[in-house]
This record gives sequence, C-alpha cells and structure tokens, in this order.
Amino acid sequence: SPPDIFSENLEDLDFSAATSGGEECHTQSLQTKKEPSFFSYITSTVWVHDEELGRGYLLLADAGRSGRIWRWEVGGGPITIGRSLHMERSGCRSGLWVGNLGDEHGEIATPKAGETCPRNLFGVSSTYNNAGKTQAGLTSSSCTETATQPKISQHLPPLLGSASLAVELTRNAERSSCGKNLIVAEWGERRIVRVEGESGARTPLVTLVPNHRSINVKNGKLRWRRVHRPSHLMYTPFGDLLFSDNFENISQENNTRTVEHIGVLYRRKEAVHIPPIPAEKSRQAHEWLGTSEGSDEERKGQIDVLFETSGWIEGVALADSDFSVCYVLVTNLDGSDEWSKSIYKISLTADDDDEHDVDDDEDDKNEQGGSLKQTSSQIPTLFYNMSSGECSDQNIIHQNNIEHSLFGSKLVVDEKENVYAITCPTTVSIVSKKNGQVFGRFGSDQTQPVAPTIEIVNEPSSYTSIGFGEDGYMYITSANEVMRIKSRVKGLPMPTNMVVPPPLKSKG
Repeated sequence: SPPDIFSENLEDLDFSAATSGGEECHTQSLQTKKEPSFFSYITSTVWVHDEELGRGYLLLADAGRSGRIWRWEVGGGPITIGRSLHMERSGCRSGLWVGNLGDEHGEIATPKAGETCPRNLFGVSSTYNNAGKTQAGLTSSSCTETATQPKISQHLPPLLGSASLAVELTRNAERSSCGKNLIVAEWGERRIVRVEGESGARTPLVTLVPNHRSINVKNGKLRWRRVHRPSHLMYTPFGDLLFSDNFENISQENNTRTVEHIGVLYRRKEAVHIPPIPAEKSRQAHEWLGTSEGSDEERKGQIDVLFETSGWIEGVALADSDFSVCYVLVTNLDGSDEWSKSIYKISLTADDDDEHDVDDDEDDKNEQGGSLKQTSSQIPTLFYNMSSGECSDQNIIHQNNIEHSLFGSKLVVDEKENVYAITCPTTVSIVSKKNGQVFGRFGSDQTQPVAPTIEIVNEPSSYTSIGFGEDGYMYITSANEVMRIKSRVKGLPMPTNMVVPPPLKSKG
C-alpha cells in the first residue's frame, strides 16, 4: 500500500507562552512529507477511548468517494501501531440518494434507484468535472467495477463519504469518549446514523429536518426536507445531538437564477434514547424517512433549529461550566476572491434545558404542522470576526477549490474555554473567551505573528479540521494529511452524569 502520510513531529519542543490574562499559546516546529495521497478528503476527527485496551485512538472521517473511516493509534509498547482501516464505505452504500435533490424547494425526496456509489480507491483519484464524469467520459464507477489505472489529478473526488463522527455519550461513563456506539454523518445516504457497537447495525438518527425559514411553512404546515450535508456532530451533556447542515437554495424569478447559501444548526433531542434497529434491518433502513420503519418521529417536535445563517457553518463547539454556550463558526463568501469568517456565541438558557424535565405538550401540535419553534438562543451575538484580507495564504483556497475548502470541522474549545478556529487556510487562531481577541496563532500564515508560529515545510494545503486527543496532542488535518502538535492544554471535558434517563415505558 502507499506509504503512511501521517505527519509525525520531527522533534518535541517546549511550548512558548503568549499570555492574555494567563492563557497559554502553544507553538512547535512541524514538518510534513509529501507522498501520494492515501486519504481522499479528511474532514474531521474524533478521539475514542477503549476501556478494554486501556488506551485511546484517533478516528478520521474521510468524505471522499463512498467514504472510509481510518484509525490511528499508538500501542502500549514502543512500536507505533499506526494507521488501519476502521470502516469501509462509511458514507455511501445504497446509491438511493446519490444526486437525489428532489427536495430542493422543501419537498421531501424519495429513494431513487439506478444510481451507484463511487468506488473507493487507494492512493490516487480520477479527474472529475462538474458533472461528475471522468475525463474518459465515464460516470462514477460503482463499488463493484473493475478499476483501470486512474490518473493522478488535483481535482477533488466526489464527496459522498463520512463527513463527521461522534462517540455516543454514555450515562455515568468514565469519560465522554468511552461510548461503544459511533455516530456517522453519511453524505452519500444523506442522513446521520448510529453504528451499534454490539451488532454493527446502522440505526438512523436523523433523516428529515425542518426546512429553513424562507420556505418552512406551506398551507400552514411545517415543511420538511432530507438533510443535504450533515456535519459537526456533537452531543450535549443531556444526550441531545447537535449537528449542522449546509446547502444551497436555488430560486428562479424573472429569468434570474439566485443561489442562496444557507447553514443551519439543529438539535435532535435525547438522541441517546433512540432504540437500535436489528442488524438485518440495516439494508432496508436506507429507504426510511425516520428512525424506524414507518416512523414519523421527526415530525413530533424532536428536531429544532438553534441557529440559521446565510453562510456556511464550518465549526460548532460547546463551552462554559454548564455547557450553556455554543460557538458557531460561519464563513460568508463576499465575492469571487473575498470571504469573511465570524464566530457567533449562542447562549442556551436554563429555560431551554428545562425542556428535558417536563413533558413537551407541543409535540402533538407540531405533528400535524405548526410554527417552527425557535429555541434557547433567540439572538446570537458576534464573538469574533475577520476577513480574507488578513490572510497571506488565501490563494491556497482558490488553488484547492474555494467551495470545497468550506468543508470540515474547524472549531474547538480547550479546558480553559478558549476558542481555537481555523481562520486562514493554514492558520489556527486562539481567541480569548474573555474578550473575543486573538492572543495566539500558529500555522504557515505569518501576517500578524502575535505569537511564534508553526513552520510548515513544503507547500501547505488548507486545513480541514482541528481537535484535541486525549494523548497530550492536538490534531490538525488537511484533505489528505494528518498532523499533531504536543499540547499541555486539553480539550474541554464533557460530563456524563447529566444524561437524561430514558423515558418510562407506558404500561398496558
């Protein structure tokens, strides 16, 4: 197989400190080695702790083609175990939803037979044009086709894989990363599933969501649609699942075609209590529009909107001692060569949390259609803002395709509640929780070196995700590289003793 392109530190260096009220900024020299790409398009990572092994490992979500989930770990001895394939075809299996955008204007799409999932390749990718055809004029190959020798190309593969991962929160577990069930955002199937640790079944958690505000009501009833590109999976301490969805709303009026970029942050209430499906139902479940066969659960007030923007959501993170604050990273395309990034702060109020302690009498009202219920935050506040003019490396986005550079999980919070965001293509900014000001920055961008920077040797690619491991490292990815930096500061730990108990079963 192609060589492992995991970018290991050449040497461990002590952190330099940049303080703003006592916060620490970490820097380190880092080198990467350019090899033929083993990964297709990495968009996020998640740390998993295995109680039986007594150690943890990193999972990487590959959104390219039909998707793969990779595993990287260090063994208990002196020899690194390294990379292994954790899951094949992690985002597209049935082909029923490939190119199926029938719900563009608020109509619920239905499964469409006849399409195939693109074949996963190792090390190289075919050239695809905007229509999804290869240069030879062939459609995307199916999972069973015999591969001819593809040409190495800078063009991106079709993105129908697994875009985001999360470990299901287990009540009273030792740590939040100890869950046995893995949550996967499947772009090819256009849904979010839970891969059951015991049986391997894929239980649907989210398929339909309320439409965005501009077209969410028709004839006095809520309009629903299938999710397009679900991302940024994250559990709250109560067992709710947060996720985002970015898509384009295309309208035609007076021979004028208008494309509106829309990003929405949703919450699936008490997702931890959705019952698992039998393994033999997994194949059939690709056609479902709910969490079980014939289920109408999404229409009973179980999914609500926390935040909506006319931009692309690139990151979501919870903060504060009681996890009542949610940060959302949004990118707005201001023109063909300009863009801006903003971090919004959403306060989840106590009234919103109380929804878990009382019966929701509104469920029955929403079942037959009603007004879309806004929750908790109401009015988000601007926490941080910057523009592309502040980046010396913004040309990297245009070299790598500006639209696809918007994919990934680019926001994380540390144990001191400071915010780390990928603000420029190859730059991570550390923003103080106290005043929303940058007090540290690392990466290849040295436009405003408020702290020493990491020097990336070789031509850099846009960063796609950032996250903390539980091994003393921070992990950063590009589309086909994984890097890590030694960190004395850990990620913000998630409590497990606040998960809402399962509802009591009715008698009779």
